[in-house]
Amino acid sequence: MDVIDLRSDTLTQPTDEMRQAMASAEVGDDVYGEDPSINKLQERSAEMLGKEAGLLMASGTMSNLVAALTYCHRGDEIVMGDQAHMFWNEGGGASALAGAQIRLVPNDDQGRMNPADVEAAIRPSGNVHVAPTSLVCLENTQNRCSGGVLTPEDTAKIGRVAHAAGASVHLDGARLFNAAVALEVPAEELVKDVDDVSFCLSKALSCPVGSVLCGTSEFIENANRWRKMVGGGMRQAGVLAAAGLVALDTMIDR
Repeated sequence: MDVIDLRSDTLTQPTDEMRQAMASAEVGDDVYGEDPSINKLQERSAEMLGKEAGLLMASGTMSNLVAALTYCHRGDEIVMGDQAHMFWNEGGGASALAGAQIRLVPNDDQGRMNPADVEAAIRPSGNVHVAPTSLVCLENTQNRCSGGVLTPEDTAKIGRVAHAAGASVHLDGARLFNAAVALEVPAEELVKDVDDVSFCLSKALSCPVGSVLCGTSEFIENANRWRKMVGGGMRQAGVLAAAGLVALDTMIDR
């Protein structure tokens, strides 16, 4: 009897096409930037999302952590929803490793934050008594809110508030392509008002491992150093990127 395990989309299996691509992948040393398969995946991911550059990570948790490390000084504050995966399911990494204080804003049942609540939560630099807000984090889809999706307008409202206050916006887009399919809009439309975005390869896209972080070239250059520091520099990992390239070609519209 076949059993379909619906506990999580993390249980998806790589397709036969992915396995074949992995077996024949062209590889090099990615720490030196010389793995052609990884370079192609990073470039393709950034292009799909309208960003300048991409960086392959081991996991979505690593992508979120590296984003926090890149934007935040120790003692800075990150504003995020009270149902955020970064708060509930990532081991406290942003606090323990980035040294950032977390400030929570309520999510509604669709995962949205009220822009007025975000605006009230953001604290500017210049007051030595408080932790300044350097980053606002969004999540799309919102896992703990029954997979609720943020529309481009939802994201733009938060982006305007954050940017007006001098804070950057990171989007945890682990299941970004689910949101794009649900809303029938290009994924690029969902991320145009954020500074960077990560998406997972290993969930609905069915790859065995991986996440891609995309943003400006300067952001990715800085993120690459943090990735190395937290142990994310990989060598001949083009075997993983090969599956990701197949996923972007075959798994989104299926």
